[in-house]
Amino acid sequence: MQQFFKIFICAAIFVLFPFLNVASASAPYKTLIVSPSGDLIETQTAYEPLGRLFTSVDIVNPEDIFIDDKGSIYVVDSGTKKVLVANSKGDVVAEIGAGILGLPKGVFVDEQGYIYVADYEKEKVFRFSSKGELEKEYGKPDSPLFGSKSPYKPQKVAVDRRGNIYVIGEGSTNGMMQLSHEGEFLGYYGVNRTEVSVGAVLRNLIASEKQKASLFMKTPPAPDNLAIDKEGLIYSVTQGTKTEVIKKLNVAGQNMLHPYILDDANLVDITVDANGNIFVMNASGNIFEFDSYGNYLFLFGGKDDGTNRLGLFKQPSGIAVDQLGRIYVSDKETGMIQVFEPTAFSNLVHEGIALYKDGLYVQSQKYWESVLSLNSSFGLAHAAMGKAYYKQQQYDEALAEFRLAEDVWGYSDSFWEVRHAWMQKHLEKILVAGFVLIAFYYIAKFLDKKKNIFGGLRRFWGNVKKRKLLSELLFLFRFFKHPIDSFYDLQRMGKASVLSATILYVFLFVAYLIHRFQTGFIFSSYRSDETNVLFEFAIIFVPLLAFIIVNYLVSTINDGEGRFKDIYIGTIYSLAPYLVFILPLTLLSNILSGNEYFVYLFSLRIIYAWCLVILFIMIKEIHNYSISETIRNILVTLFGMAILLLVVFIIFVLMDQVYDFVYSIVKEALLRV
Repeated sequence: MQQFFKIFICAAIFVLFPFLNVASASAPYKTLIVSPSGDLIETQTAYEPLGRLFTSVDIVNPEDIFIDDKGSIYVVDSGTKKVLVANSKGDVVAEIGAGILGLPKGVFVDEQGYIYVADYEKEKVFRFSSKGELEKEYGKPDSPLFGSKSPYKPQKVAVDRRGNIYVIGEGSTNGMMQLSHEGEFLGYYGVNRTEVSVGAVLRNLIASEKQKASLFMKTPPAPDNLAIDKEGLIYSVTQGTKTEVIKKLNVAGQNMLHPYILDDANLVDITVDANGNIFVMNASGNIFEFDSYGNYLFLFGGKDDGTNRLGLFKQPSGIAVDQLGRIYVSDKETGMIQVFEPTAFSNLVHEGIALYKDGLYVQSQKYWESVLSLNSSFGLAHAAMGKAYYKQQQYDEALAEFRLAEDVWGYSDSFWEVRHAWMQKHLEKILVAGFVLIAFYYIAKFLDKKKNIFGGLRRFWGNVKKRKLLSELLFLFRFFKHPIDSFYDLQRMGKASVLSATILYVFLFVAYLIHRFQTGFIFSSYRSDETNVLFEFAIIFVPLLAFIIVNYLVSTINDGEGRFKDIYIGTIYSLAPYLVFILPLTLLSNILSGNEYFVYLFSLRIIYAWCLVILFIMIKEIHNYSISETIRNILVTLFGMAILLLVVFIIFVLMDQVYDFVYSIVKEALLRV
């Protein structure tokens, strides 16, 4: 019985997939996803290598591959100078272009069945009928808008529903060439931008007019490949750039995806499936999948390590996806077409995405629940679950999901609803409690005025404030009203000590840690679960220590009157706004939504600006400088801090090298002994 069952399974495989050779038992690569924190993590296999296409036909150099709506497969082979056409079962049914094509590089089939081939050598785009008959040739446009000296070396081609032809050619830095159905030049489309770096801006500031002219002549990179979806949107990939390596272009030629969607400057090809999911491939054989919004889905594939295993490539050249979600990849060096089949895991993701994209969040929930049961770190699944809970007004559950997905604005919307419900339930009690407290305050104030009921408490507090250390700590609040007089009292009258300043430095570090790790999720930039207290300590005290030391040295040279002790104490008292208000602001960040982001950001900037103003006054008053001398002192101090940190870094590197040298000598000596 078992033997019969095995025979039945094998027969079914050959009936369903007659064009494939023996499939790989397991994928020779890892499948990766992006976690909510932005790290690449391993997940279940999304696509398994299924086999090879055209095993009975000799393919020399497959350059491009295309699959039409009927499932027919088109492979352009620059080695045999023709296009191979296979049906959905993988049987070769036609060969097109023999004796006509010179060096074909790209192929596309429109909705009417016309086959377009970009020929690099003949410098033409050929159009064939569905039967393989040559119908039209699109040579170099003679329009003055195209330019007589502009190169026309077609490499890739695509056609939209209106019959407009998009051609990518070698050196087409103006973008894709757009031709009408009759071959008339319509203009350029989807031009890339030149990257503006900090170095380029600085060079532009100091460059002569002639040098600026040469910089102006810098051309943007040319697109390298393109695809078109069922809605007529054009997609492109570009090599040799850091921004907009993948573009999804609207009618106006503007990119609809995030400019930093992928950090890969060596992309080879791009394709789009029926649901709008985007597949791109780089020269190393890595295949990236994104949804229609540019959300990262999967990364798989890789470079062949010499084992010739299915799923790895030597020189990948083209990628296509059929109606069943199978991926076809051509390898120019080996002359093979490899096929990948989606797994049950990726099918769950795609089903969920299809509903999610249409706004059917609740209907997609069951798919995302299944995805999360297999991989709880799938960020897009958590975001979709949050949307589903939000639509069902389950805001507490939506909060939890959006937080796991690190979706700040989804979390903000849910938090606003939770806060609104809480306010409706408790607002009356809060108002009553507020009126009671106000009434109690005025009654107590009236009784105290008549009968001095708080006289004893005032005398007790007065005695407490007379204690030296507490008085020095409370002296901090005087800097808000009288900063100039306060620094005079600090330096001349000894209103603060090294001990009180040290206590405030400790409190500064504690307040910084609370602010860093307890700021509300909406406003916090810290997402890691790992905490390095030593690193956080260095962030605060290395700049402060460098400032105190360098400012003292600079002021000593420039006739400053401040002692090291004065600068040490004055610096921490200058941070009075931060010490007093950062904890209340941290608490406030936990009750504000994203709509009140301005309140938080403005308050934080006021605190920092206030600290800088008091610090400026401290340098001026402690050293008895004029305003111009103070500004010069600050600039020299900042420069000295940079030099000091550079020297410390060099010493650290040298000590590390000396340590390695001594360690290697000792180790060698021990081995010889």
